[in-house]
Amino acid sequence: MGITLIADSGSTKTAWRGFAGTEIFLEIETGGLNPVYLSEESISSEVEKNLKPFINFSNIERLYFYGAGCHSTEMQMKLQNALSLFFPESILHIHSDMEGAAIGLFGRIPGIACIMGTGSNSCYWDGKNTEKSIPALGYIIGDEGSGAWMGKRIAADYLRGFLPDDLSAILEKDYPKDLTFFLKQVYHNEFAGRFLASLTGKINHLQDHPYVLDIEREAIELFFKHHISRYDKNGAPIGFVGSIALNMKDLLIKYCQEKGYVVASVVSNPLDGIQEYLREELYPS
Repeated sequence: MGITLIADSGSTKTAWRGFAGTEIFLEIETGGLNPVYLSEESISSEVEKNLKPFINFSNIERLYFYGAGCHSTEMQMKLQNALSLFFPESILHIHSDMEGAAIGLFGRIPGIACIMGTGSNSCYWDGKNTEKSIPALGYIIGDEGSGAWMGKRIAADYLRGFLPDDLSAILEKDYPKDLTFFLKQVYHNEFAGRFLASLTGKINHLQDHPYVLDIEREAIELFFKHHISRYDKNGAPIGFVGSIALNMKDLLIKYCQEKGYVVASVVSNPLDGIQEYLREELYPS
């Protein structure tokens, strides 16, 4: 029985799992492999450094990769070119992270699938295909409600002196209050979205802090305005994946309930659901 490798990749991290039937052979995380922001060389370097030491590629029969940025044939081929160096004999399936989230959350049941991590996105899943998806647009134009979106707000308040003193003190341990430093990190760095999301990660665990509560409420409201409100699917359940969604799970569920939606689940990544979906297809009992 060949090993199936699945990957759920955002802009910050990639969760990998190798399995055959119900047995799991590998669980590991590497950096994110978003082909929109990374070159083929950068993707290959990350796999070489942080995945290759822990896996025997020749044992992998097939790879199902669900990744941020893999929304077009061009980006899928870019990623496939980089991965093929390591998986020359494996069957590669490259799909968007949105499809992975939908499968992981709902399997063969319809629902509204949402991603709230470093970036944000959503789609309506009809149980077989992505029926409708709102463009995410990336951290500069869109990604409302994401870690990068919140990071932009936090960075602006930090540099302008609007961030509360106790939160500024936390950021000052790792980020100089220097405009040039921030401009370089955002405009001359292929990991800019990841950098912005890291600011959010420094303070968003402080769930009782008024500033954190305010920015999380705004993030949820904007995500609903730009995503959920665009789907005319009354009664469809909603599911969320991503570290940001999981961190503000209680606020998210409460807001959804107030709007009349039923939340199916809120999880860090969709690997459990994807594994179950593929297991039924690849390893029928």
